[in-house]
Amino acid sequence: MKKSIGFFILQLSVALYLFSTGILGLSGRNWFREGEIRQAVTAIFKGETAEILIIVFSVCAVVAALLLLLELFGKGMQLTELLLIVLMVVWAVFIFMVDIYYPLNHRIPNIVDYLRGLGSHLMVLGGMACASKHLGGR
Repeated sequence: MKKSIGFFILQLSVALYLFSTGILGLSGRNWFREGEIRQAVTAIFKGETAEILIIVFSVCAVVAALLLLLELFGKGMQLTELLLIVLMVVWAVFIFMVDIYYPLNHRIPNIVDYLRGLGSHLMVLGGMACASKHLGGR
């Protein structure tokens, strides 16, 4: 199936976002400018559990990026669809932790930054849904 330029750009940008997010998480650096992932995860979980979750989210982000890129260039596997849906569930859990649970239990310093972050996280989820055959994409 031929993809539009807009779909191509959306899927490519989501893949780049997920890939860079995952690499930053695996390198031990804060994922975003203020380390919202590390802050949110460590506010909910402590010690080794927090570090394991950060690594899990990082690996999932890199895997999702690679799956999106493979699918974008027509090299998807049979498992791509199932893995993409599983990774969307992981990303939805991430959104809940970072954008819902954490702000409910901590003061949000700037509502505009919060909305920008929430918007970018939802765009990633929507981009993955667009790449899925069963959730509205192709």
